[in-house]
Amino acid sequence: MANDLERLNRMETLHQLETLNAEFCYFLDHNMLDRLLNLFSDDAYYSHGPRVSLGKQQIRDVFENRSADGDRTARHVQSGLRIELTGDQAAKGESVCITFAADGSAPIQSTEVHLVADFSDEYSLGEDGEWRIARREITRVFISPGNTGPVSYSGGSLDS
Repeated sequence: MANDLERLNRMETLHQLETLNAEFCYFLDHNMLDRLLNLFSDDAYYSHGPRVSLGKQQIRDVFENRSADGDRTARHVQSGLRIELTGDQAAKGESVCITFAADGSAPIQSTEVHLVADFSDEYSLGEDGEWRIARREITRVFISPGNTGPVSYSGGSLDS
């Protein structure tokens, strides 16, 4: 009986972590900042290239800066999520994220892939029973020629 319960718990945890990753892309793309920030632990580490943000306030600043220069339309497509449960309250994940982005409001007439990046994550289970991103490191793999760097870095250029 314990094996069935363990398998059920594992499946539920994997589903929660898959949902966490899907919600990250959705909330980011739809500018749902408060819901997006709730996906991170209070002391989260979030890096993209040379830009490092520590804690929710610095992460908030990054996402607020994405639209500081006007309307921005983006869609993030995540794929290949691999999850490793490393403890009762900890897990790791790896995935690929493809970003389409353009200045202006939807509908955008044409776009190209803005960025393909690897996400390396660590997740933690909060006291409230919710899984959160404790650490996310974004590594650029393919970069559009017009993509000059992460938001809030190198003069505030726009990125995913």
